[in-house]
Amino acid sequence: MPHAITALILPGPIDTDAVHTWDLVPVPLNNGLTLFHLTHYYTAYWQAVHGVTDRFDLPRQAPGLFPSEGVIATIAADLSARTDPTFALVFTDYFGGVGEQWAAVSNDGRAVRSVNTINEALRAIGIIAAPGSDEFDTTGLADHRSTPDYLERYVDLCDELGV
Repeated sequence: MPHAITALILPGPIDTDAVHTWDLVPVPLNNGLTLFHLTHYYTAYWQAVHGVTDRFDLPRQAPGLFPSEGVIATIAADLSARTDPTFALVFTDYFGGVGEQWAAVSNDGRAVRSVNTINEALRAIGIIAAPGSDEFDTTGLADHRSTPDYLERYVDLCDELGV
């Protein structure tokens, strides 16, 4: 069974007004986390709309579909109602146990840094694995296997903007 998502994960309470402003759907996870599905088209669109030019400094081996737009930090700040948000950005692309994952994390508004695994990113934002489990399963990420269809409209929106 495939597992292919790109998502922003935030700890703590979420500002519901910001959820609507950014056209996102919150997905509650375990341990007080909220997942927001993203795509590289979604982040490219909002980057262009808001005129943000900065990008995360990711290693060359980061997947091409991994969002690196600086607007993600703005989105995380608005959603968490904090100027110094802690967040993880995760990417999976697996089918039949073969594939890749990637993750980046920001702690308290500091620079976004890539990490080796999603479990490492979850640990970096305060998640402790339940006995006999890992952080991925502890948070319930395994239950969210694909990107929702509602984000597909951002492909056309990017085309309209020439992004």
